[in-house]
Amino acid sequence: MQTTSVSCDQDLMERIAELKLLKGEQEAKIKDQFNDLKSSLNIGSIIKESVAHIASDKDTKKDLLKIGTTMGTNFLIEKILGSNSSIKGFLGSILAEKVSNTFIGKLISKI
Repeated sequence: MQTTSVSCDQDLMERIAELKLLKGEQEAKIKDQFNDLKSSLNIGSIIKESVAHIASDKDTKKDLLKIGTTMGTNFLIEKILGSNSSIKGFLGSILAEKVSNTFIGKLISKI
């Protein structure tokens, strides 16, 4: 910080005005830096950037697609066949799951 010799009231008033202006500029700069930091630490933007990074990889896209379709298929099979109600329903849902996983696997590998 620079020091300036003040010899009269007028010099003092000018120096105070300069320092107030400098203070305002520094506060604005700090405020901008804080807002940048706050936006970079935002959970939403972190998740958005992570998903964008993951989605840019083709193999990851295929894996996520396969996981999603398998989970969806398993859910539908369980709801339609009622695998928890009987042994027959349980065996039918396992068979349907195996068939659908094979079909989905072949379909996704073509994509």
